[in-house]
Amino acid sequence: MTVTRELALAQVAGRRPRRRRFGPSFWSGAGILAVVLVIAGWMTLWPLHDPFVASGPALQPPSLDNPLGTDNLGRDTFTRLALAARTTLVISGAAALLGAVIGTFFGLLAGYVGGWVDAVIMRIVDAVLALPAILVALVVGVVIGNGPWPLILALGLVFAPGFARVMRAPVIALRERDFVLAATLSGVRPIRVIVEHLLPNVLTPLFVQFASVASQVVLIEAALSYLGQGVQAPEPSAGRMISEFTRFMQMNPLLIILPSLVIILLSAAWNLLADGLQDYLAPRREPAFSLGRRSKRRGATSSDRRATPTASATSTASTTSTASTTPTASTTPAASTTPMHHTRTE
Repeated sequence: MTVTRELALAQVAGRRPRRRRFGPSFWSGAGILAVVLVIAGWMTLWPLHDPFVASGPALQPPSLDNPLGTDNLGRDTFTRLALAARTTLVISGAAALLGAVIGTFFGLLAGYVGGWVDAVIMRIVDAVLALPAILVALVVGVVIGNGPWPLILALGLVFAPGFARVMRAPVIALRERDFVLAATLSGVRPIRVIVEHLLPNVLTPLFVQFASVASQVVLIEAALSYLGQGVQAPEPSAGRMISEFTRFMQMNPLLIILPSLVIILLSAAWNLLADGLQDYLAPRREPAFSLGRRSKRRGATSSDRRATPTASATSTASTTSTASTTPTASTTPAASTTPMHHTRTE
């Protein structure tokens, strides 16, 4: 079990450690993702209108029947935006998960085995990291076709080396620890050592990297869909909606603004989730912003400073009283034998 600094200080002080809580960053990101998931699930199961069929006049402004209006073909914008958000969430989560599985496997293997295995894996990782993600996704789209699943495969392979590099560093630091050496010397198989002893102790950077990669996938998916190489029509996608409705921007600006807001919200939600997880899982005493805790500490420090002179005065008074109770007779002979020198000033 990893002992954090907070737990160690609590044990030294003889009190129970303070329970960690998720900060506002985590709850903000999780709240945005939860709202998007609820709306997307609602529009998937019980849509207001058929997202692929016209439900009213073209370029209609928001109304009771169409809360966000209609597009150039008369399709309901609200329903299509909800489905576009669902598609983006699925692609970002699945691509980050695929990259985490592949990258974690090779990162654990390189960090634990070391030697030429580590050298070969890291050189491959460096080569893949040098390739732009959009370029790899375009090549994969040309080879196996466009759509959500080829995009998930391409982005998962592109971001897997990042996970491998992130997971390798803590494994190298942990493989020389006593509990790993004890398990190895006791005859435990290497795969079991990796799964049962190393993997549970390196989950913190894995979770943070997962949320960060998902945020990047949201932007890359929107860029590829805007270029026509991501999600294909008639399936709705935020990037493709921006590309299709650019010519109608002056007549109905919401057709451009709303898909852009969906992309911004999803990317920001994943980033906030990553920051919140890092604050919660990192072994430090307080989060990145303390929400007034420092003021309390300053107040406590000032009160301690005000209490210091009182304590010193009390100690001084006790010393004086002790000195006053000392017998004078014991000091008289010493005082009489001490020669007195007087200096006269002319």
